[in-house]
Amino acid sequence: MIERPKIYKFKGLKTLICRNDNSFSTSCLVLVKTGTDWERKRINGIAHFLEHLYFKGTKNFPSFRILSENIEKMGGTFNAFTFYEYTGFYIKVLPDYAKDALFILSDIILNPLFPEEEIEKERKVVLEEINMNQDDPKRLIFDLGINLIYGDQPAGWPVLGTKESILNISRKDILNFMKKNYSRKNTLIVVSGKIKNEKEILESIKKYFANYENRKLSKKIKFKKPKNFYQEKIYNKKVEQVYIFIGFPSKGFVDLKDKVWDFSLFSDALGGRASSRLFIKLREELGACYYVFSSFNDFTNRSFLQIRSGLNYQLIKEYIEEIVNELVKIKKEGFNKEELEISKNQFKSSLSFNLEDSYSLGLFYGLQYLFKNKIETPLEIYKKIDSVKEDNLKKIANEIFRFNNTKFVIIAPEGFKASFSKIFEKLD
Repeated sequence: MIERPKIYKFKGLKTLICRNDNSFSTSCLVLVKTGTDWERKRINGIAHFLEHLYFKGTKNFPSFRILSENIEKMGGTFNAFTFYEYTGFYIKVLPDYAKDALFILSDIILNPLFPEEEIEKERKVVLEEINMNQDDPKRLIFDLGINLIYGDQPAGWPVLGTKESILNISRKDILNFMKKNYSRKNTLIVVSGKIKNEKEILESIKKYFANYENRKLSKKIKFKKPKNFYQEKIYNKKVEQVYIFIGFPSKGFVDLKDKVWDFSLFSDALGGRASSRLFIKLREELGACYYVFSSFNDFTNRSFLQIRSGLNYQLIKEYIEEIVNELVKIKKEGFNKEELEISKNQFKSSLSFNLEDSYSLGLFYGLQYLFKNKIETPLEIYKKIDSVKEDNLKKIANEIFRFNNTKFVIIAPEGFKASFSKIFEKLD
């Protein structure tokens, strides 16, 4: 049974205990409210680079090999992730090893060594990760899309950074970023899944994280709202088809509040599943693509709905026109009751299936509490999902599907030139 999470605080360090007695595993997470949004341009990518370096040796596990072997001796798996507003570290183990996992996590966060030779080796790794992104149009189009929406500020920069910025980041920069952005003030410890001895877990957290400093934090870089006019960009690259990104910016979840559920259902009905409008139109009716999808990406101070696909470049204008015609139709007619009901059931089933996993359970509750300082259970969210009406989705379409709110990026074969503004003008 999944219980409502319990909240504990130890000298300013927040902890969540998320029990699921039916789980076969326990996940221990450290979530830190920092990421690309706190970076300066010269050190773009440092939050992600630092996340890598935390695993390159600690006081008690002085190399990656020793660290990974000790986790894997427990049968555990581990990873970390960086995004614009948060960074996370986790170890997933059998319940008997939860204490040991917490000790290793605490050593990673409190006692990293950052040896110069490991920084240089990992710098090469990150550069290859950037190369991988550049070589994959499906990944690259996302970075190009958010850059067009948000421009030259952290919200528009790649999480990985650029080759130039990664090459210029020094050990001193890394230590400074860590000291200014890692503190018990902005950190949340989450233990989720099967928990055999809750008291022992809490005592372990108090003990292992006792020396975690309560540093003063650096301020997030001030966010500038996207420019309110149509923008398009063509990026020429050696590809066999065109890759498109159509973005429609909106407010962040702080301002949207419960309207985020409307946006989530809207995105699903538009292009989030096999029976969605765009999938049926582009793939099933026209045979225009292998993949097409939409998603709603939300942050505290901004959000955007994106449409992405890979299309035949010789028929690109016809296919873009089909997409725009569908968006115009949705503005006029909205989605019908059946479409909305399918999206509601898809949302609820997806959330339910994810929460069967101890790591996903911890992340679900952890990110809620980290950013909203409150907890909503799946059942409470389901009630909000069920309350969304067809009119809510029609209002979203008319709010965001506007010519001046459209940002269009295309990766096309070398030598390809075109203009698409006349097609998108139909949105007004």
